[in-house]
Amino acid sequence: MVGTAGVSAQEYTVRSGFQNPPPPDAIPRTPAPVSFFDLPLWVILAQVALLPPELFLSIKLWVFLGFRRVSEENVLDQGVRAKIYEYIRKNPGIHLRGLAEEMDISMGTLRYHLNILKDTHKITLNEGVASVSFYENNGSYTPAEQHILKHLRNETTKKILKILITSPSSTRADIAHEIGVTGPSITWHMKRLEDDDILVTHREGRKISYEILPHIASYLSRRLTPL
Repeated sequence: MVGTAGVSAQEYTVRSGFQNPPPPDAIPRTPAPVSFFDLPLWVILAQVALLPPELFLSIKLWVFLGFRRVSEENVLDQGVRAKIYEYIRKNPGIHLRGLAEEMDISMGTLRYHLNILKDTHKITLNEGVASVSFYENNGSYTPAEQHILKHLRNETTKKILKILITSPSSTRADIAHEIGVTGPSITWHMKRLEDDDILVTHREGRKISYEILPHIASYLSRRLTPL
């Protein structure tokens, strides 16, 4: 309170600049900006001395961590990130929720490490309508193979593909009877496979049959075991 009273007791006199105009021959000048480092040394030191201690701590941490920037060479030195990469390598086509559930990792942590793996070109991804699938980025999989591996992660779709490999041109009724699901469910799976150019649909009246494209069938034959 004493300090406040002392300040409030001071008096200031304000004069208008119009009462003392500059001389007629004065040359107006536009103030030139001066950078912080062009200021006198004592002004710079005074400004630094007024910085809060928390900022110094942040700078110290930044400098320390700066020597450990993530790169393609050291990206797998982090334990959790290395495990995520290895799991993707062994399970090509796995999607985000599958990774989180099977590895028991929170979504926030998983997304953080996946972004780093993607930015350092360790993994690649295949973006579908409903999900994103992940793969090791070593040129092992063509876009078509990425689609196939993604669908093989779904057990019902996997059974459908096995049936079509062993019994080409099976109808919707044949497949539904074989694996014990409804016709509309078969149609849903087939639509996803057709959208990804894995099979084609043939219609003859009310009869609907399906055929896996030849180059896809060749790859599937090597990936699938018979029912």
